[in-house]
Amino acid sequence: MRIEKIVVLLLLLGLLQGCVTSGSKKPTDNDAASNVNVELGIGYLRQGNLELASEKLLRALQYNPDNVKANYTYAILQDRLGQKELAERHYGIATRLDPKNPEAANNYGAFLCRNNRERESEKYFLRALDDPLYKTPEFAYTNAAICLLKVNERDDAREYLRKALAAKSDFAPALLTMSELLFSEGDYAQTKLYIDRYHLTARASAKSLWLAIRNTLELDSAGDVAELAQRLESEFPDSREYQDWLKIQ
Repeated sequence: MRIEKIVVLLLLLGLLQGCVTSGSKKPTDNDAASNVNVELGIGYLRQGNLELASEKLLRALQYNPDNVKANYTYAILQDRLGQKELAERHYGIATRLDPKNPEAANNYGAFLCRNNRERESEKYFLRALDDPLYKTPEFAYTNAAICLLKVNERDDAREYLRKALAAKSDFAPALLTMSELLFSEGDYAQTKLYIDRYHLTARASAKSLWLAIRNTLELDSAGDVAELAQRLESEFPDSREYQDWLKIQ
């Protein structure tokens, strides 16, 4: 399972959620300038312009070092640049400034998970989920599940995925992760239900098509996979999954 890619996805999609500054102090001109620069930095980060993203986020922190969103977004940027220590420092600042901020906690948890600190990461996912007003609990539930699967904690992972789908029944990352989990356990009938739901709610990927092909063949060795294979070839001809398909022809 390609856990790292999913975790990164859930982290980046959560960037625009949540509070910008911590505490209840009256906003100042510096706060306003910091907030504007955070949003500009996020925009550049989404575009892949890391140099300008860094410039704007550093400016945001200069205006207000206690800007929670500036700290955890700068941490995301530094993580992408491979600066793990700097990333962790700013995640730590964000979660200390606002321990109840669910987005900061979820993003820090994702960082810890990707760096093989699975047990520690779960604590931060649960911290995010402690907030009853958290708008996207499916992110933290799915991240927790993906992370636990790295250490083969399947039962707890399955429960987190169920909770993610209870929060948002069409949440594609949870549907795909559940499909992979069920397939690995040999429950091919249930895998089909979840992978079909995934393809109804999200654009197919090389991973999802290859999983659907393998699952169809497990259900019926003579199963008709021609349409799935054609899509895999036409949409993802350079993928590892397509090369794996060619090997079994």
